Amino acid sequence: MVLMSCLAIIRSARDEMSANEKKLADFILENPSLIRDYSSQQIAGSVGVSQSSVVKFSQKMGYKGFTDLKLAIHETVVKQESNIAVLNGRRTSRGAGVSLKDRLFQAKSDAISGATDLNDDESLRVAARAIEASSLVHIVSSGNACSVARDSALKLMSLGKPVIAEADAEVQLLGAATLTRGDCLILISASGQSAHLSHLAQLARKAGASIISVTNQSTNPLAALADIRLYSVSHGSDSGMLSVVAATSQQHILDLVFYTLAKSAKRGQDLLASSCKPTDLSEAK
Repeated sequence: MVLMSCLAIIRSARDEMSANEKKLADFILENPSLIRDYSSQQIAGSVGVSQSSVVKFSQKMGYKGFTDLKLAIHETVVKQESNIAVLNGRRTSRGAGVSLKDRLFQAKSDAISGATDLNDDESLRVAARAIEASSLVHIVSSGNACSVARDSALKLMSLGKPVIAEADAEVQLLGAATLTRGDCLILISASGQSAHLSHLAQLARKAGASIISVTNQSTNPLAALADIRLYSVSHGSDSGMLSVVAATSQQHILDLVFYTLAKSAKRGQDLLASSCKPTDLSEAK
């Protein structure tokens, strides 16, 4: 079972919530650091729902009541602030006056934190084992994830793994049509709603290839077709950086899988060490 922070649970479940539940979810996600000081009656009044709706919302998220949810939110806020402080060397403030570099740093930090919360170690190990056992890895993507697919392909090639990662839809289709049992298809899509990628997944499933999906955690066609499901963050507090958030989150997940794979076997460790050594181009002549 994937162990997620309470904020990650709320974000991932939001799209399938009722109107009142979305009001509560949005208020919490926009003001997580303030929730500690609210009672269930106060948050109900602020959002415009009944107190019983707050209790039911808390229970739906997996907590006994609002008090337990409130404590979990506070723990998540403290953890995230601590992580950001370690990475940045100082606490990053939020708001309209924050510089672009701090806003970008915050967006990327949140994306990495969210991706880490959404995927447990066992899921990463299962994905790494599927890639290790495969004869060929075919990585396909939609939207802005093409750069993520190419980067991940280069990393796997450094471990000696045969990989295909083409952005052209026709080439993707031809590649998926030639997959066989023992191969692996990795699908990267923020929404998981791509009809084209769903078709590729269906071809891979019919051929008996393993399928790994990297999508958001809402119910979607790609995740439904996958054997192994990994989850990314596709939204954030800064709407102008959503594409950055999605790509950063996807890249972090696949990097975790790559390093899990690289560290799992002596050969992978040797190849990884070899790929990190500087190369004298004059020796290649």
